Amino acid sequence: MQKLLIGLFFLSCTTLATAQKRRLPQNISSWSNNEYAPKLTADGRTLLYMSDYTDSGEPEIFISTAIGNNWSKGQKVDIPNKNMIPFGAYNISYDGEQLIYASKKSPGIGGYDIRFQQKEGNNSWGQSVNPGKPLNSPLNEMDPTLSADGKTLYFSRCETLDPDGGNCKIYAAEFLGDVYWKEPEEIKLDLASSSFVNPVILPDNKTLYFAALNKEGNYDFYMSRKEANGWSKPLPMDFLNTDAHDRYIGVTALGDVAYIHEEDERGYDLYMVKVPEAFQPAKVYYLEGTVTNLPAKALIKATDVATDQELVRLILDPADKTFGIYIPEGHQVDFSIETKESGYGYYSEYLDLEDLGSSKKVVKDILLPTLESGQAYPAAIVFEENSADFVSGAEEELDRLITLMKQNRDFHFKLEVYQASVTESDQYADSLTETRYDTLLVTANKMDSISENTTEVSATDSTSFEYTPLEEIVTIYHNDLSQKRADAITAYLLDKGVPESMFSTSGKGANAELNYSDLERDRNYKVVFSLE
Repeated sequence: MQKLLIGLFFLSCTTLATAQKRRLPQNISSWSNNEYAPKLTADGRTLLYMSDYTDSGEPEIFISTAIGNNWSKGQKVDIPNKNMIPFGAYNISYDGEQLIYASKKSPGIGGYDIRFQQKEGNNSWGQSVNPGKPLNSPLNEMDPTLSADGKTLYFSRCETLDPDGGNCKIYAAEFLGDVYWKEPEEIKLDLASSSFVNPVILPDNKTLYFAALNKEGNYDFYMSRKEANGWSKPLPMDFLNTDAHDRYIGVTALGDVAYIHEEDERGYDLYMVKVPEAFQPAKVYYLEGTVTNLPAKALIKATDVATDQELVRLILDPADKTFGIYIPEGHQVDFSIETKESGYGYYSEYLDLEDLGSSKKVVKDILLPTLESGQAYPAAIVFEENSADFVSGAEEELDRLITLMKQNRDFHFKLEVYQASVTESDQYADSLTETRYDTLLVTANKMDSISENTTEVSATDSTSFEYTPLEEIVTIYHNDLSQKRADAITAYLLDKGVPESMFSTSGKGANAELNYSDLERDRNYKVVFSLE
């Protein structure tokens, strides 16, 4: 199962309800061997750690996967240069698809260099790749951690490999594509220490865990948050720190549980520890979806509609079908799943994540529409409230529709705009932005009396009088924007060069019988398209 930027609540607060710290089960953290330096994928379902439970007695990397609320027995990771990994200077990407570590394998740039290996199959890894300069240097690059969006690598650069010193500093480098990275920049931290190691950037891209050498010559864990002009004053993570070296830590995307190792009379063992809220990352939205009828590879994308920033981009393979994405709060998001397979439509959704209130997890099955003549499909085209103007980011959905038209030129696309209800009044209101004028017939001596007849007769003293009705123009205020919104769609498609023969649009006004989603009913409109 492919996962990116995910924050599953696995082994979360409920798991630790009765304890703040818990030793991992014996099939991972055995009594007679050393297990240390835990690293996790963002969903918390894949755990990497070092263990000397090997034929040679030398430590190697092991991997375990979650089974319910337990773990599978750890298995050695089959990588060709595993003996070149010093200490715990390795990591796994949040999506579980890349192993990143420090190695002295030749050819190299200097001492230890950062290398990447792509996952191939359940427990095999592809060829080791050294990205070269400027990511690696004549010094020792260690402790790599890749941001959840895959765009930034944090690592420590050390003068020596002395575990009690090393004169290490933390750097960050932006990914340029292929194997290329920008010149790394030092992360300046307001803390008196001669060495900073093991940076761990959480998926909000703002919360950084790291270890720093203290006055007693041991490492302690700290947390700092990214601010407009740098990084905040580091806070000691005293709920984790001990009198020994505290250097390696693993966390899930939510950051509510940390994984560490501690030493006792038998050696090193792995533990999970509840993280206080003050040290957790920003609130997150986690979507775990299964595309039940995925016919071919599909592009999954989430974009901030205000800034056009791409928050998520991944390719979902039909063999997987299930994905997980993590998005921090503070965004209005256009989310979509598209495939180029002919005969299939796309899935799209508009997510309001400006103020989550609390972290949220959603699990859903998603069905890509199969295109058939006469069938109607929703189009997530969003307009400004009480307006026919598109919201920022609506172009994403319209452009998906244009792509779909180009892929299915044999069809004529009919777009219709409906409203759940239409309100009318002779009094203006901010929600009643539309007007129409009615001609009403009224009596000559009673202007506020509306008559449906062409004349009105009254009798006085047995004499009949015939009144000629007067006409009055009355303004009716209403909220039926369906035709204006249909016209806006027409104008956009024509402006993008879509032939008028390929589509038609119409505003249908009120139709309370349609199947509106909660969001569509709240907005009081729905856009659908059908094929002819």
